[in-house]
Amino acid sequence: MNDKAEKVYGEAFFELCLEECPDKLQSITEELTALGGIFRENPELVKIMGTPTISAEEKLSLTKEIIENGNVCELCGNLLCVLAERGRFNCFDGIVKQFRAKYNEHFNIADITVTTSAPLTEELRSKIIARMSEVTGKKVNLREKLDPDIIGGIVIDHGSTRYDGSVKSRISAIKKELGSVIA
Repeated sequence: MNDKAEKVYGEAFFELCLEECPDKLQSITEELTALGGIFRENPELVKIMGTPTISAEEKLSLTKEIIENGNVCELCGNLLCVLAERGRFNCFDGIVKQFRAKYNEHFNIADITVTTSAPLTEELRSKIIARMSEVTGKKVNLREKLDPDIIGGIVIDHGSTRYDGSVKSRISAIKKELGSVIA
């Protein structure tokens, strides 16, 4: 049920922002991401906003306080107020995800996550961006993730596609192969 609401709110909010202030789409995306981080760091706030014993007026008052103290833009503030009034504050992360998907689609951007055991060099980062841009046909937004458990190599995630060139996956494949030979 929430997935549908998140999709509807996220897409509708993107269309509204595109119509009202197309030149501010990037800053709105950044603001939504920052707000999502704040809400993830303060899960008790989201829980309070979903508590049925707290009145809509109290939730709206708390939301307006967040807007004022956080210097939130008018459109994002209005979204927060609507979510507070309709008891949909718990959908915020999903709404941001849907908004981001529409933003990426509109600007032809591919979100790519690269996982390595050590930080990427600038040269390797540039090569990955160039290659993934070629593969996707889109501008690449690269997110780096460190995971020493992969031992070495690289894992690239794009949407539901994974390119796994990690040492860990190679070791697992060898173990599996050896296990089937020995058994």
